[in-house]
Amino acid sequence: MEKIIEREHTDSKTFSDFGADKPPIERDARGVWHVRGYVQAKTILLGETLQAGFSSELARQMPVRITSPVLFQDGPEHREQRSQIAKFFTPTATQQQHLPVMEKYADRLIAEFINRRGGDLNKVTAQMALAVAGDVVGLTNSDRLKMANRLNAILHGDMNFGMSSPKQVWSYLKVQWNMLWFYLKDVRPAIRARKRAPQQDVISHLISKGRTGPEILIECITYGAAGMATTQEFICLAAWQMLQNEELKNEYLQGDQETRYHVLHELLRLDPVVAHLLRRAKADLMVGSAGTQVTIPAGALIDLHLNEVNADARAAGAEPLKINPHRSMEKGIPRSVMGFGGGPHRCVGEFVALAESDVFLQRLLRVQGLKIEREPDVLRNENIKGFELRNFMLTID
Repeated sequence: MEKIIEREHTDSKTFSDFGADKPPIERDARGVWHVRGYVQAKTILLGETLQAGFSSELARQMPVRITSPVLFQDGPEHREQRSQIAKFFTPTATQQQHLPVMEKYADRLIAEFINRRGGDLNKVTAQMALAVAGDVVGLTNSDRLKMANRLNAILHGDMNFGMSSPKQVWSYLKVQWNMLWFYLKDVRPAIRARKRAPQQDVISHLISKGRTGPEILIECITYGAAGMATTQEFICLAAWQMLQNEELKNEYLQGDQETRYHVLHELLRLDPVVAHLLRRAKADLMVGSAGTQVTIPAGALIDLHLNEVNADARAAGAEPLKINPHRSMEKGIPRSVMGFGGGPHRCVGEFVALAESDVFLQRLLRVQGLKIEREPDVLRNENIKGFELRNFMLTID
């Protein structure tokens, strides 16, 4: 059997179930294919597959037919819409348009944090992530705190809905109610404001393309909730790692941007916020494994385990379960491996997320006397297939 890694100590904060007995690709009794090898994952993400994660398959069953958000699309339609949206997330847009806003929000939030002599870091990073995501998307015409609560309700809603049982019907109605409330209180005011005065943001772009209110709502949930949740959790994860590793923290704070970004990529590699990517084979897929070819049949569900894909020594190099910002990576392999996903659905907000995390962490980690009062609880969010850090209490001496 081809081995991915040897069992060893891991520096990961959110995952420990590594082992040498797990093959790069295998099929379980339910017919689901599990992928843990980097080469196999890359082949699948670049092959003929359909998005099956983030409740996309449930969304396709919705009774109201609307244009799917870019996250749920595939093929030419996805490439076209993604190319149009991508301009809001480029390194240039991040540097020129978003960075000054990030710095303003971070300065204010860290000043308030210092005045309180600490607090729950997750709540602070939630404010930071929502403020930045709101500006990029265009959700700026409602109360930010209340909007965060509405997005949080959607993000943590029970997506196991349908019409086959009273419980499923109730889950469906709750999801619809939360989405309606978010639309009325947050999305519709933003749409109205941008129809009067268009801005350089996603909502203004969607209006210019003739997208309807419900279609814009789904995009706002995709970018708002996903952007808020993933960046919020990653900032907490990076702070947790560096507050317990003085050498790593000093390297980060004393380094230039390239050095700092290497640290952030390495931490994301070891603890990807989205730990599983789901795809469905559109056609038969031939995937190499242990010198043979495995055929994944059309229609099969594929689960890519990113914690283990990112710890594949054939991609990450020696000691893949240890933090090493200086690790040598082969050409073409991102430093976070698949921390930002891969293939056509690779995270479009990568540059914004890195810049936002860097801006906030530089200010937070330079606070004198900052220390951990209580390590966070590590929870799981099944809707995004990732970790959540809660009750992460910091104090300032």
